[in-house]
Amino acid sequence: MQPDRIVSLLPGATEIVSALGLEDRLIGISAECDQPLSVMGRRRVSLAALDPRETDPAAIDREVRDRLASGRPLFQADQAALRELDPDLILSQSLCDVCAATPGSLTAEAIGDAEVLALDGRDLDGLLEDIRRVARAAGVPDKGDALIDGLDRRRQAVRRHKAPSRRVLTVEWPDPLFIGGHWIPDMVVTAGGESLGGPGDHSVVVEWDTVRRFDPEVIIMLPCGQSVAGAARGLASMRSRPGWENLAAVRTHAVYLVDGNRFFSRPGPAAFTGLELMAHILGTGQPNPAPGYWRQARGEELDGVA
Repeated sequence: MQPDRIVSLLPGATEIVSALGLEDRLIGISAECDQPLSVMGRRRVSLAALDPRETDPAAIDREVRDRLASGRPLFQADQAALRELDPDLILSQSLCDVCAATPGSLTAEAIGDAEVLALDGRDLDGLLEDIRRVARAAGVPDKGDALIDGLDRRRQAVRRHKAPSRRVLTVEWPDPLFIGGHWIPDMVVTAGGESLGGPGDHSVVVEWDTVRRFDPEVIIMLPCGQSVAGAARGLASMRSRPGWENLAAVRTHAVYLVDGNRFFSRPGPAAFTGLELMAHILGTGQPNPAPGYWRQARGEELDGVA
């Protein structure tokens, strides 16, 4: 029997459900879900523990580390709301404790008889497979195949128009410095760039000396869960590092601020718009797929002089 009461505990899963044409079955979403607007009235069934007013990257990182070290979750499913909604399919993720609620945050009582499906795609192929798994669990495999075919055609179009190879640094968090992980290096490589990390690798902290030796020719600020404004704040902490002004990307002003939350942090269809945006920035000739969701850093932002 097809599930007709779906709860999503992360934004990417919500967008997958919508792209499959199943919004009428979606009864609950997470606190972080912001797309599509047509489902924003659904009940919120997960809560974020971090203070949304905090904007300092180092302070946010300290809070995350303190919570993880003490066993306190960053996201907590609303067990009472789940019991009341009585879903038959719950979509979660098992990739990152920092990104969204995981299956471990659910109690047996809250789950009830529901199937819990955890998304775990680590690269672009994995994201497509997650869509396939959601479609099958929802009883609409044909819709899943059609969605996957369309997204893969977009990926192949990027591959056919690769940019000239350049060294690309993607910054998933500025302080401490995490490089882009999982599907983000896959985006870089697919668009023709050379990535500091490999497709499918976790996002990890790198030493600044490693970045200086890599000498990126393009820097893309795409902090996890942050907008273009958040990327600009992160840039301020980057430029205080020794030798920043000597990096090839800084000398040529090839530094870009993008909405990491919208197109890079979440699994699902939006990541393929992120791929097209990456290709556009790297100079493949692809049309700009996301006007208003990215910009080139201004000269004064790179040198700190107003």
